Order: sequence, then structure tokens, then C-alpha cells
Amino acid sequence: MNNNSIISSPSTSTKKKKSLITSKEKQKHTIGQIKELRMLNFMCHKNFSINFLATPMQIVTGANGSGKSTIANAICLCLGAQARTTGRTSNVQSFIRKGEPSAEITVTLANEGAEAYKPELYGKEIQIIRRIGARQSSYKVLGDNRKVISTRKETIAEIIQALSISPENPLCVLHQEIAKTFLLNSDARKKYQFYMKVSQLDQIKQAYEEAVCTVQSIRQRIDIMKQKHGDMLRAVEPLETQVKKIELRRTQEEKKHKLEAELILAHGVEAQQELTNVKNELDQTQKSKDVIEEKMAETLNQICKVEKRIENLIRDKSDVENDLSGPNGLRELNYRFGKEKKELEFLIYRLSHDCGKYHQTLLDLEHEQNRLKKHINEYENLSQQSNRSEEERLKLDEEIQERQRKQAAWDQSIVSFNDDINVNDDTIRTKQSTIDCIQNELRQKQQELDELKKIDNDKTNVYGSWMSDCLKAIQADNRFHAKPIGPMGQYIHCTEPRWSYAVEKHLSGIMVSFICTDVHDEKILLEIFDNYNERNYRPTIYRMRHTDRAHDVSGTLERIRHANLLSIYQVLKIDNKTVECVLIDYRHIEATILVENLDHAKNIRQTGVLHWQAIDKKVKRVAEAWTYDGSNVKLDRAFRIYTNDKQPARYFTSNNTQSLSNNEINIEIKRLQEQINQMNLSMNELKTIRQTTVNNFQNMQRASLENKKKIQELSQELERLNSAMPVTYEYTLNELKEKLNEHNQNHTITKAKFEEVKDSKEIQHQHLADATQKHDNITQKIVSKTRELDALTEQINDEQSECQETQQQIPRLTKKCAQLNDDIEKCQERISELTKNLPKKSKASKLPVRSVRDVQQEIDGINNFLKSNEDTIEQRRQVIDEYKTKRDAAYDFKKVCERCHQQMKHLDSFVNKRKESFGRIADQHQYLLRHNFKNLMEKHHFDDCDIKINHKKEELEIIIKKNQRSVASLSGGERSISTFCFLIALWGSIYQPFRLLDEIDIYMDNEKRNSSLELLYENTQHYSSSQHVIFTPQAIDPNIWKPRNVPVFCMSTPKRSLE
Repeated sequence: MNNNSIISSPSTSTKKKKSLITSKEKQKHTIGQIKELRMLNFMCHKNFSINFLATPMQIVTGANGSGKSTIANAICLCLGAQARTTGRTSNVQSFIRKGEPSAEITVTLANEGAEAYKPELYGKEIQIIRRIGARQSSYKVLGDNRKVISTRKETIAEIIQALSISPENPLCVLHQEIAKTFLLNSDARKKYQFYMKVSQLDQIKQAYEEAVCTVQSIRQRIDIMKQKHGDMLRAVEPLETQVKKIELRRTQEEKKHKLEAELILAHGVEAQQELTNVKNELDQTQKSKDVIEEKMAETLNQICKVEKRIENLIRDKSDVENDLSGPNGLRELNYRFGKEKKELEFLIYRLSHDCGKYHQTLLDLEHEQNRLKKHINEYENLSQQSNRSEEERLKLDEEIQERQRKQAAWDQSIVSFNDDINVNDDTIRTKQSTIDCIQNELRQKQQELDELKKIDNDKTNVYGSWMSDCLKAIQADNRFHAKPIGPMGQYIHCTEPRWSYAVEKHLSGIMVSFICTDVHDEKILLEIFDNYNERNYRPTIYRMRHTDRAHDVSGTLERIRHANLLSIYQVLKIDNKTVECVLIDYRHIEATILVENLDHAKNIRQTGVLHWQAIDKKVKRVAEAWTYDGSNVKLDRAFRIYTNDKQPARYFTSNNTQSLSNNEINIEIKRLQEQINQMNLSMNELKTIRQTTVNNFQNMQRASLENKKKIQELSQELERLNSAMPVTYEYTLNELKEKLNEHNQNHTITKAKFEEVKDSKEIQHQHLADATQKHDNITQKIVSKTRELDALTEQINDEQSECQETQQQIPRLTKKCAQLNDDIEKCQERISELTKNLPKKSKASKLPVRSVRDVQQEIDGINNFLKSNEDTIEQRRQVIDEYKTKRDAAYDFKKVCERCHQQMKHLDSFVNKRKESFGRIADQHQYLLRHNFKNLMEKHHFDDCDIKINHKKEELEIIIKKNQRSVASLSGGERSISTFCFLIALWGSIYQPFRLLDEIDIYMDNEKRNSSLELLYENTQHYSSSQHVIFTPQAIDPNIWKPRNVPVFCMSTPKRSLE
């Protein structure tokens, strides 16, 4: 079942049909025309099909949202166009119906007539199917027998090229978004780009540029060929070197043969010299043999002498050993003297111990003597100490009185500090209570602000129940370059309740809109809309960079103020500068005025107060007015008035006191917070002062306590002095003196014993020194004898080693003598051999005979050269042939380079001719376009119209009047008419089997729309071989167009509109 009910007239609107188009007389379609379109789960259509007739003109009408533009989008996408050409999105998956996994589009094209494309393969119809999945798309191409012929996209490209279909060309499919953009856009450069694309002049220009690139590429290749020729010449150079080496090798081989003959002669001369040398060597060897025999006899005599010296040394060694180890020898004496030394050391130790004991007794007696002397002195000094104590008591009494006076002064200061601290505490408590009161007031204001914010959040539901969640999602998404602004109605407030309805009527289409900074943020925002909008409704998105400065509209406002009029800009309070810029650019709020009633508007027109003679670039003309009851007045030549039944206001339901109170509360909250901060600063200062006072108070208390403690200590010391008793001792002074005399006598006796023991110790020390001296002398003698024994042992070992070495020389001399005998025999054999091998006497050579070494070195040099350049005859022949081949190839390649250079000159002339041809074609096309455009504009009562195309600057201007070179100030309808005529004039530039025009009349009034359709009908008769399908949201009477064989098809009203 179709999700849309399609009717062909109002009388049959209740009947359900599967097809939009019915006709009694079926006409034949020409090649490339559309027969049928089917859509499955595509955008708003779940299952939809439509048939197209072969008439030159067809009209499809329907309310907004009924799916008219979807038909054009489906045809465009099915024929292989990219998603961005529709002007909606760049993602083809966005066209899948919400909640469905995939979508499918089927277009049936006619393939009849003499120019049919491969009729034996496809037949009379070509059916193209495109299935759009969640990740990728697939294609199928079927013939009239409904069998799959191909699944490649390249096949579709070949088909549409053969059928002259350009789905991405606006002359073939003019989408709604592209039409709106083109109608609103006044950029001459973009118009030029549009003109070049639809006329396909850009393809000719691109072909010319490609030809230029080809010529440059060929020129580069010629340069590469020249480099290659140089490389070929460089490659020939090593081969030429090898050929020269081959010639040099032949020369060296001939020289080698001559040198070999010379070498034989040199060998004969050298053999004669060698014979003489061998005889001399034989004589020398015989002499050496005689010398060795004499040396052997001398060595034997030397061995006998060494053996005698060894015997004498052994006898001396035996005598030294007897002196050391024999009876009463040195070692026995050493043992005896060592024992005596140890006994003396033990006796000295005992005497040292007795000496120490007597010394300690003397120290104790001296200590006791000192103590007794001290007690005697104390008795004598007692009277003197009594006098000093009295003076000390007087000083302590004076110091106590002075400290008591200071204590009294400090007690007064402590009382004063305590009073200051109490006063400061009272002040701090007062300020704290004030801060508490202000904080209570701040909490009340915050509660009021929260309540007002809650009311603002509820107000968001005016823009849709989903808007609140959508705004939260926008704030939570971190992918944005800058957070979108919207809905724009949140930032717009009407300060005058009287004009709120008129302002809302003017801004109703923009209140729900959003503002993004770039395409990236726009795509993310569309994804969020799809997630939160159940009815597939997307608010309008304006693309503008966020700014902190609004446009300068002072000139326009000043003109309106001089005319005693009121603009919408003056009754609005806009919280965001970017929103303000959008309202100025797209709604012209500064150039739209508010009037009391229609009579006031008529009076403005009659008085002509708005007809300003000189208009600055920063001043806009007032082209529209609104009354307080919502009537709209177009202040142009036609002076159109649009009235409607007044309905309740939707966005401006109050006088915006809530927004104003929000600001006031925020200001009040800031004021209270500043007051609290000031109070806190004041309290901090008071607390600092209090802390300083407390610190001084505590320091004073500590000083007072220390002073009291010192007074108490002094008092105690005074009491101690007052209560001091005379010192008493155990003994009297005479008894102490008697004890001192007794200790003196004991000290004298003990000292005499100490001296006696000390003298005995010194005598024993002298005996120990004598015994030590004898022991050391014996030890030195033992060491001396030991060294003498070691020296004799070493000397015996040396003599024995020398004897052994001398004995070892005898075998070596004997062996050498035998070797000399062998050498004598060899020399004799060599002499006989050389005598036999002497060459026969040759003829005397005139040239001097060189040495064998010189000749051999020269031969070796030649051999090394021949070895390093060793080759065969075949290799030589191969090198020579390769050298000739590469040399000839380089010569031939040079000729080819010269021919390519000549052809390059011909290509340059060809490209220049192509450039001239492009200029002629562009001029002819421009002339035809201007002629057709003037004729079409004259039918709409526009005189002096023209089109100016500048190919160098790449600009195209549509000139409506001689004194006005821009269409920016025209009304929407007039601009649509000029653009409409411009498009029809372009039809003559390229043939298309069908043309789809989506809402080209969107900015036209009824009069302009009817005249445009009449003009369109007349031109379609000239292009009767093409289908022209016009999509319009306006109501069209089928009875008017039926006699002209122009079918009118009405799309069913969408469900959301019925609800």
C-alpha cells in the first residue's frame, strides 16, 4: 500500500490510486524520458509509485511536507548522482525512512526510436534500481524483460551519457534548496559558476586546460628524452673505453713475447753468476766448519774449570753450616741470651707495678693535704663572707621593689587590652549578624531566580516538547567547534506588548531556528535533531560565525526616526549579538516598520516619506510593514496587503517582564554578593586588629608572669640570705693542723720507698739493655752467616747452570758441524749441476742485457694487466658489437627527439586554436543567452535587461535596469522572475530528455506565478521532445490547464498537517 493518496482532481480526492498519472490517449515516450518512479522506505514515503506522461509539461502540486521534492531527489540519486547535489545532505543514508534498515528507488527510462541505446540488449525500457543500505548502496540495471543485465555503477554512467541525461546539472534537476539558494544569492562569481556548469562550457574549458596540461606533460617528456639521450651517450663511453683497452691488450701481448726471449738470455747470464757465488759459498762454509771445531775444543776445557770451582764452593758451604748449627754454635747462643732477656723483662714488670702503687699512695696523701688546707682557709675567710652577704641582701631588696612597680604598670595595660578585645568582639558579632541577614536575602533572591528559570524552561516547550531534551543533548555533546545558538526565540523579547503579535508574525519562521558556525557543527546538530524529533521535522539552521558585535544599522534607524516611524528593531530586546546579526541579514528587522493600521500604511505611501533619494550602502530601503493586528503590507510598486484572522500569540505571550525581572534579580544578587564580600573584608580587617591586640595581650601576660616569677625567686633568695646560719665543721682549727702534719710525715716516708723502687727498676733496665745488645749481635751474625750460605748456594747453582749450558752447546756445535758438511756436499752438487746446465754460447747481442728481475717485473706487469683485463675473443667481439649497437641507438634516439620537438610545435599551435575556438563558442553562447533573456524579460514588462559575463574575472551579473547593476534590492517575486527567465534562456544551451523544476516560484505572487507558468508552457512547446515537470506548493486549477494537455497532479496532504 502507498502511504500517500494521490488524486488528479478535487472531485476524485477520496479515491485511492496506485499511480499519479492517468491518460486516455497514451503518447509514446521519446528516448531518455521517465516512464515510472517507485520509492520504498525513501524519506517520507513508505511505498510510493508515480507514472509520467510523454507530454512536454506536467505540474505536481501539494502542501509542504507532502513529498514533492522527494520525487526529484529520488530520480537524481537513482541515476547515480551524489547526495550533496540535492542540497540537503552529503550522507545518502540520511534519505532512509526513519526506523527502516534500507531504502529502494526504481526509475524506468524510455529506450525507443532510431537512437535507442543497445535495443538488442535492453529493449524498449531501461530500469535502474538503487538500494540504499545502512553502510553502502548497490545498483541493478534491468531490461524490458526484467532480467538483471549489470550491477556496476559504470554501466549507469554509460547509459545516462548515451541518453544525454545529466542528473547533477541544475538544468536537468533543479532542487528546492538549490533554487532557494540561487534565488537569494546575489554573488556574481557563484552565478558564473552556475552558468558554466549548466551550459557545460566548464567541460570545454576543462578540456582546453587538460590539453594545456598534456602539452606541458609532452614537453616534460621531451626534456626527459633529452636527458635519456645524454644517459645513452654516457652509457656508450664505458664501452668505448673497453674497446680502447682491447687494442691496448693486443699491443701488450706482442710486447710480452719479446720480453720472454729477453728473459731466457738474462737467465743464462744469471746462472753463470750463480755458479761463481756457489763456489764462493763453498769456500766460506769450509772456513766456518774449521771455526766450529776449534770452538768445540775450547768449550770442553771450560767445562773442566767450572767443575773444579763447584767443588771448592761446596766445601765452603759445609764450613758455614757448622758455624750456624754446630755445638756452641750461633743458634744455641741466641737461644740462651733470649731466655735471659725474658727473665729480666718479668722482673722489670714487677718493679713497675710496685712503683705505680707507691705513686697512687702519694697522690691520695697530697689530696688529703689539700683538703685540710682548704678547711683551714675557710675558717680564716668566714668573717669576710658575713660582710659580703649583707651587701647582697640590700641589692636584692632594691631589685624586688623595681620589679613590683613594673608589674603594676603591666596590670593596667592588660586591663586596657582586655577592654579593646571585648569591644572588637562586639563589632564582629554585629557585622556577622548583618552578613547573615544579607545571606538570607540572597537565598530568597536565588529561590526567586530558580523559580523564574523553571518558568523559562517551561517556556521552552513552546518550541516543541522535544526541545528541552534536545538542548540538553546539545550542551552535553563535545564534538562542536562552538555550541549552536538556538532556538533563536529564546534570545528575542518584545518590549512593547502592543506590537508583540505583529512582531511574532514577522519572525514566526525564524523563532525555532538555530545558528551554527560551520558545516561540521551543522551535521552534528542534524544528527541530534534526528534523535529527538519524532515527526522528522528539522528546524532551519543558519550558518554564521559567532560574534560579539552587531551590524551597524544606525543609518537605517536614523532615516526611519526622521520619518516619525517605528521599526521592529526598536521594540525588540535581543540577548545575543549573533542572533541579532541573523535577524538583520535575513529578516531585515531594522528596515521593517510597524504601523497603526492600513490607513497609516496608505498615508505613508501617498506622502512618500520612505522614498529616499540618496541611499548609502549601510542604509536599507523599507520594503515591508506590519500592523498591530498582524496585517502585512508590501511597500513596493504593487503595494500588496495580506490580512489574516488574528490568532493567539504563541511566543510572545507576555510583556517580557519575566526576562526583565531575571536581569534585575541577577543584578540584585550581584549587589548582595558584593556587599557580603565588602563586609567579609571589613570583618577580616577587624579580626586582624583583634588578633594583633590578642597577641600583645598574651605577650604582656607572659612578661607579667615572668616578672612575678622573678620577684618570687628574688624573695626566696632574700629569705635564704636572711635565714643563713654560720658554717660549723667537725674538727677545730688546731686539730686540722695536727692532721696536716701527720699526713706530711706519711708522704715523706712513702716518697722514699717510691724512689728506692724506682732506682732498682732503672738498674734492671740497664741489665736488660746489655742482654738485648748481646742477643741482637748474635742475631746479626746468624743473619750474616745465613746470607753467606745463600750466596754460596746461589753461586753453586749458577756454576752448575753454566756447566750445563756449556755441555748443551757441544751437541749444537756437533749438529752444526754436520750441517756444514751437508752444505759442503750440496754446494759441490750444485756446482756440478750448474756446470752441466750452463747455456751454450749465443750470439752477442748489440743491446745491453737487463737483469732477470727487471725483465720479470715488466713481464709480471704485463701479465697483471692482461689478467685484470682477461677476456676471450667472444667477449671482445661482444663488447665491440655492443658498442656499435649503443652508438647507433643513441644516434637514432637523437633523431626521434628532434622529430618530437617538431611535433611539439604543432601541438602548441593546436592548443592556441582550441583556445580561440573556446572564446568563439563562449561569445556565441553568450549572445544567444542575452538575446533569449531580453525577450523573456520583456514579456514580464521588464525593460533594459541584460546579462554581463566576464570570463576573466569569472563573474556573471543580471542587469535589470541601466541605473541598477544588482538584483539584491528586488523583491522575492521579481528576483524569482529574473532567475526564472535566466534558466529558460539557458535551456537552449543543452538538450535534456527531462527537466525537473522544484518550487522555482517560491518567492512569486499569484500574478507573477501565473505569467511564469504561461511563459514556461510556451517554451516547452519549443522543446516538445523533453519532459518538463514543475513542482509547486501553490494550488493550481486543473481545469485551466486541461485543454492545453498539461496534466496537474495533486499530492495528498501529509498526516501531520491533517492532525
